[in-house]
Amino acid sequence: MAKCVMFDFDGVIVDSERYGLELFMRLMKEQFSVDISFEDAEHVVGFNTASTVDYINREYGVHVTAEEYAERYGLYDNFYVDYPGIRPIEGAPGCIRKLRSDGFRVGLVSSTCAVLILTALDRIGMADCFDFIVTGDMVENSKPAPDPYLKGLAIAQTDAQDAFVVEDSTSGVHAGKAAGIFTIGFKAASVRLPTPEADIELGSYAELYRFLTDPKSVT
Repeated sequence: MAKCVMFDFDGVIVDSERYGLELFMRLMKEQFSVDISFEDAEHVVGFNTASTVDYINREYGVHVTAEEYAERYGLYDNFYVDYPGIRPIEGAPGCIRKLRSDGFRVGLVSSTCAVLILTALDRIGMADCFDFIVTGDMVENSKPAPDPYLKGLAIAQTDAQDAFVVEDSTSGVHAGKAAGIFTIGFKAASVRLPTPEADIELGSYAELYRFLTDPKSVT
């Protein structure tokens, strides 16, 4: 059975986490009068809208619905659509295309909705890089639940023991591990989030390619 590799998008394909965290901090202050630190904001990395709303209502007593939060979030520029500097992390397109030519099934698994992911992939020239895509609006429970990666396994018709997950966030790594998949904590972005559950941590696409094609080459 061919190996399968599933990549997160934010912080793995594009270096977007800092933009997203700073926007989240600004939104919390301007829309809900809540000042939070960069470290506190990191708790929502990898969450979809529903999970983010659950978190801020519980932790900060905001009392907002997912619809109200999305409406207020929409007042700000959207990274996927508007940010002029969006580009792949160095080595991403080449690594992914080489993995596919080597026979790997390659998927993209993100908590973000499909329309934004497809827009972003088109903007960075990577719309043709993946065999399948799973987005947050395709599953009932998003990360840190295992559902997105379980759906990816089903689409790829691959068993968990024949798959790898590449994630940069605590919640994303937890989702991969909960799905029973060997999960890599990826550290190539400018914001390096804690991934204590990861099976291994790697810092570049060159290192990732070496590991996936010859695991013994990376210790």
